[in-house]
Amino acid sequence: MKKCIRVVGVAVLFALTAAADEWPREEVFLGYNFVRFNPNSGFVPSFNANGGSGQFVYNFNRWLGVALDAGAVNKGVLGGFDINTTVIDFVAGPRVTFHNRSRFVPYVQALFGGAYGTASTRLIGLAVDAGIPGALPPGLVLDPNLPVTTRLVASRTGFAMLAGGGLDIKISKHVAFRPFEADYYLMRVPSLATGNVSNRNNFRYAAGVNFLLGGEQPTPAPPPPPPVTTKKCPKGATVPANQPCPKMDLSLGLTATSNDLCQGDTTQVTAAAGNGHNQLAYVWSVNGQPAGNQPSFTFDSTGKDPGTYHIAVHITGNEFNPGSAETTINVREYQPPTGTVQANPAQIHAGDMSTISANFTGQCGGPIQTPTFEASEGTIQGDQFNSAAVQFDANNNAEQRKSVTITAKAADNRSTGTATTTIEVIKDAVPAAAIRLPDVLFPQNSSRVNNCGKRILLEQLRSYFERDSGGTVVLVGHSSSDETAGIAEKRAQNAAAVITAGTGVCLAIPKTQVEVSWPGVEQNGVGFEAGFCQSSVGAASVASQMRRVEVWFVPSGGRLPASVTNNQSASTLSLSGLGCPK
Repeated sequence: MKKCIRVVGVAVLFALTAAADEWPREEVFLGYNFVRFNPNSGFVPSFNANGGSGQFVYNFNRWLGVALDAGAVNKGVLGGFDINTTVIDFVAGPRVTFHNRSRFVPYVQALFGGAYGTASTRLIGLAVDAGIPGALPPGLVLDPNLPVTTRLVASRTGFAMLAGGGLDIKISKHVAFRPFEADYYLMRVPSLATGNVSNRNNFRYAAGVNFLLGGEQPTPAPPPPPPVTTKKCPKGATVPANQPCPKMDLSLGLTATSNDLCQGDTTQVTAAAGNGHNQLAYVWSVNGQPAGNQPSFTFDSTGKDPGTYHIAVHITGNEFNPGSAETTINVREYQPPTGTVQANPAQIHAGDMSTISANFTGQCGGPIQTPTFEASEGTIQGDQFNSAAVQFDANNNAEQRKSVTITAKAADNRSTGTATTTIEVIKDAVPAAAIRLPDVLFPQNSSRVNNCGKRILLEQLRSYFERDSGGTVVLVGHSSSDETAGIAEKRAQNAAAVITAGTGVCLAIPKTQVEVSWPGVEQNGVGFEAGFCQSSVGAASVASQMRRVEVWFVPSGGRLPASVTNNQSASTLSLSGLGCPK
């Protein structure tokens, strides 16, 4: 029975091979047509028409044949008018078909012949000139009394050509489905209106069913092979009786409990022979050196250098072809925790906080614990450094800076790693307080600086400026309520002229280092400081003490008195005209 099945199978195979080489002698196609017409007329736009076609093809050989095509398409409404247009083509010509062993058969063709166009329209007393097959000659005027059902029919015949190709998909030996045929459709049909002949460049698409007829005879099936006696091998294979049973290939693989070890660890490597059995011999090696002969092998990394080790096994058996497999084991050395620590921000002012963070890595020491932090000065709570406890020189009013070392520690199961960074703590300079000098006093309605006032400005103020030439002088003019308007401003400007004129006995303090204001009767909460000049302006009274100019010296880096408002630099005042007051 098995011999018969093999004979039938071979015959069927040859028959299928021969059938695959057949090509049809004749072909008959029936299908749908779609045409895109371009009439070359300004009156009628391009339009689409639908219909059908039939083809007959006679194939001379596998590649070359002749095709005859006849089809018709129709359009009922044209340019919005009731114009029924029908175009019929009848063409023939050569076709090249690429018959092959595939179900997909492409072809190309060039067909020549004629086209017949006819058009009809319902007339309601109108003149029509469509400029396409079926149009009326120009100037034709119809009788408006014609019946509505009256139609005018016209037709023309001319040259036509189809050039393109398509694809057939075989469904069976005698039937194929054609999903598309695309052709350039050339017409040279005279215009029904003018009789002129011009090229009309159109496009045609077709799809349908192709019937395949005739063809070459199949190659005769070869004679059945002679019967062969076989035998069944122990592992299920069937071979000719006169041949030995073949050895089987081993399905071999290696698995390890871990391929990544730290020094001192072990891993179990097992050989898996999927179709093997116990009658196998194993030979293990490590980096080419013999290491064992059991189905599994224990690799111990104790005392071994870090690196990659190649574990291989070679297996042999009476009924199997020899097999080999290999895997790699990576041995890593211990690396203590190392890392970095960062402070954000790394520069803070005294009393401010900074956030500490650290990152540690290690190898073969187990999990690394969360880092802890220490500071050489100040305090740390969690990951926050507090600089409030950092000590500075209390007697130094200038800016002071101190670098605090932050140490981070992280431990694994074997050792502790450290990392350090620094935080710069800044203690801002303490601004020097403004120095109050005696007031320069004035008689009522007078702005002239008298000799006593000059002594304050030219002697006492000079001594401060000579010790600190970067300081600033502040002059604030006042007046009593019984004095003329503007007197306070004049007093402040005259005092400024004395210390900035730079001629005679006057000083030459830069105007940019002199600030002037004149609040007038408003004292801004500043007490009177008459000094030794009260007698130079008469008996003391509340009004006489208000007729003054406050004198302040602000050391370099110091702050102006809080009572001074609306001040401006003496460089913005016209003091040159005052000169050095006498």
